[in-house]
Amino acid sequence: MKNLKQEATSYRLNGEYLAASRVSDELQHSFPEDGVGYTVSLNTLTTRLSWDTNETVFDKTFKEDASRALDLCQARIKTDPEDYRGYYHCGQAYFALTYLHALRGNYYRSGTSGTRAIEHLEKTLTLNPELIDAKMHLGVAYYYADHLPPFVKAFSRFFWFIPTGNSDKSLPYVKEVVDKGEYFQDVAKYLYADLLIDGDDDDRLLATTLLTELVDTYPRNRRFALRHISLLLERDLDLQALQAADEFISSKDQYNRDIVDVYLARLWVARAYLRIGSAEKAVSEFEMIDQSSSSSSFPSWARSWFELTRAQVSDLQNQRALAVRSYNQVIKMHADYGSNEILTAAKEGLKAPYSLGN
Repeated sequence: MKNLKQEATSYRLNGEYLAASRVSDELQHSFPEDGVGYTVSLNTLTTRLSWDTNETVFDKTFKEDASRALDLCQARIKTDPEDYRGYYHCGQAYFALTYLHALRGNYYRSGTSGTRAIEHLEKTLTLNPELIDAKMHLGVAYYYADHLPPFVKAFSRFFWFIPTGNSDKSLPYVKEVVDKGEYFQDVAKYLYADLLIDGDDDDRLLATTLLTELVDTYPRNRRFALRHISLLLERDLDLQALQAADEFISSKDQYNRDIVDVYLARLWVARAYLRIGSAEKAVSEFEMIDQSSSSSSFPSWARSWFELTRAQVSDLQNQRALAVRSYNQVIKMHADYGSNEILTAAKEGLKAPYSLGN
């Protein structure tokens, strides 16, 4: 079992999700009374879903695997209330359901699942304090419980199902898995970097370092590379972002990048050129992206960036009507991908045509 769990995690870190799913199927077949095959599957499905949160193709399998995992772990707990593995599998299953229900707007189910995830993972660590990996899911659960959207937090005065986080333990727990975890060290490294991005300059510097390490270790994983490029842009390191994007695009044959991956990298290149004031290069790079298919083939988080860039490039080309149409499209997208930075830029673009420097 241990080797299969390590194999599945390795596939996931390399971005080979179908291979990871095959290993979870093997675990389910080889250990039918143990929930590990289903929790491994849920971890993989959560990773895939986080790439494009509007994608629903995994929802049915997600719910079925969570249901099966909970049946098995609850049976284990009933048989032996002191068996930490039952609580650990239940905690992971509830954690996954918390994420899915939140994405689908089912906040009651998300809240109850979040509370149960925290309770089961805390119990896991009470029974087995040496199970460092359990602190990854628990740390992330604590973090997001403390950073719920305001309209969800408002319910906490009246309803019991809003999970309670623990800010003092959230990031340190994830960091401990980075340092000492068994299966999830590098998974936790990505999550830790992703959480640090919302912090101060020192946090974002550390996040960049961690993502650089992941890109070097797992060059096949497009997500690590693209997140690294975008973080460099967020930190105003435009020339470094251009270099990282060029390396990503030039490795497309070596690492089997698909055309959408390349388009995403070119989108960041275009934005980098806009930021450094090179209109001609920005327009040229953006025009290398297939305009007709990108809005449908891109993940949800990238579609609004694509549409905003199209609007700004259109303004630079004095195509104001097209720019206005794209700015309005960005605003409509805000409900599905709520980036305040993008929304603000779109509203400003409606007020006055975009120009380099504003």
